[in-house]
Amino acid sequence: MKRCSICKTLIPNSDVTLVCAECNSPYHQVCWQQLGGCATYGCKAAAIPEKPSLPTSVSRGWGDDKACPQCGDMIPSSLIVCRCGARFPWADPMTPDEYRAWLSDDEQLKRRRKQLVYLFLLSLLGLPAPVTGAVAGIQAYRFRKNLVGEVGTYLALGYGAAVIGVIYALVFALLYFGM
Repeated sequence: MKRCSICKTLIPNSDVTLVCAECNSPYHQVCWQQLGGCATYGCKAAAIPEKPSLPTSVSRGWGDDKACPQCGDMIPSSLIVCRCGARFPWADPMTPDEYRAWLSDDEQLKRRRKQLVYLFLLSLLGLPAPVTGAVAGIQAYRFRKNLVGEVGTYLALGYGAAVIGVIYALVFALLYFGM
C-alpha cells in the first residue's frame, strides 16, 4: 500500500488513486482535486496558488480622515502632526477642548521637569542644597505619577536633589555643632 502525499493516510487498492506524472507521488483522486495538483515542494505539477486581487482602495484607519482640533483641516486619521504645526499625543481624534486640555497639561509637565533640573543643579552648589533638595524632593513626590513617563529620569533628579540636600544638611550640622 501507498500513502497519500496530501492527507498522509494509506491508500487501499480499492480507492481511486492518481500518481503525479512528474515526481511519481501517490494521491487519492479527491485529495489531488481538492488541492489542485501535486503537494511535493518544487514539483512542476504542484498546485499554483491563486493570488488575491489587489484592493481597489487602501484604508488608512477608522474613517480615513479626522479634523485637526487646532485648525479644523481634515488630515489622515493615522497622523499625529498636522500641517498647521499642531502635534497630538495619539492618533485617535480629539475634540478642540480635549486638545487644549492636553496642551495645558503638557506645558505644565514641561515646566515641572525644567524646575526639577534647576533644583537639582542648585543642590549641587552646596550652600542652597538643603533647601533646594527639600523642594525638589517634595515636587518629585507630589507629581510622581506625571513625571514617571520619561523612564523616571526627572523623578531621579528630584529624589537625587533631595538626597544631596540631606547630605549637605548633615555636613553643615556636623561642621556647625562639631566645632
